[in-house]
Amino acid sequence: MKYLTTDQVGDILGVSGRRVRALIKVGRLPAQKFGKAWMIDKKDLQKVAIRKPGRPPSKGDSNGKSY
Repeated sequence: MKYLTTDQVGDILGVSGRRVRALIKVGRLPAQKFGKAWMIDKKDLQKVAIRKPGRPPSKGDSNGKSY
């Protein structure tokens, strides 16, 4: 097994380490905590590799635009 840090996963996926931690928090990306660091198994990256780009639409607007 090869484990990666949140920053390494962020570089691979093209997102920030903060976004990777958010994916872990909502349960979309499995991870294990070693001390203070979250570690992600390399094989689990396929679970989030296929995703829509950008932010999800806001809940208050049906077409996704907020003014």
